[in-house]
Amino acid sequence: MKKIVFSALLASGLLCGMSVRADMNTFSVGYAQSKIQDLKRLGGVNIQYRYEWDSALSLIGSFSYLSGDADASSPIENDVIRNHADSKYYSFLIGPAYRITPMISAYALLGAAHVKTDVSSEWFNFENSRGLVSQGTQKRTFTSNAFAYGAGIIINPINNLSVNLGYEGTQADINGDHAINGFTIGMGYRF
Repeated sequence: MKKIVFSALLASGLLCGMSVRADMNTFSVGYAQSKIQDLKRLGGVNIQYRYEWDSALSLIGSFSYLSGDADASSPIENDVIRNHADSKYYSFLIGPAYRITPMISAYALLGAAHVKTDVSSEWFNFENSRGLVSQGTQKRTFTSNAFAYGAGIIINPINNLSVNLGYEGTQADINGDHAINGFTIGMGYRF
């Protein structure tokens, strides 16, 4: 029993010995890219804020904004349907970060994502003398709010510099379920 208590105290002492300086803040900005399953790639920005206190554990928040559009045409016999989709993705995630070494941390995030996709479809009818003639346009908007998650690593090559690389994902209902998976990469300043 004494050995178990001693081992637990020793392990907790080692974990506490990995603590960082009190009250460190990191603000980073970077690039984010995601792909909507069966649709288009989205590109945008990711902003992260990390608050570290006198512990190996810290708190991190992440906001992403991505947008993109896509065009596709579908022939039906002599007619053509032209589709255009414009998508916007927003997410806010928060979670713990753990400092593994003085230079490397890992983090996990949970939160919410909002996806809005505007779709317009135009039908062109083939007429012998006039070619393709528009028969009208239909427009629809799909919005989805969903649970989102992420994970990644943070590297501090020098004390005031932060480089992060992460994954972000969700499942959105855009006229059916579509997985959205992507990555973030950013650089920040620790102060």
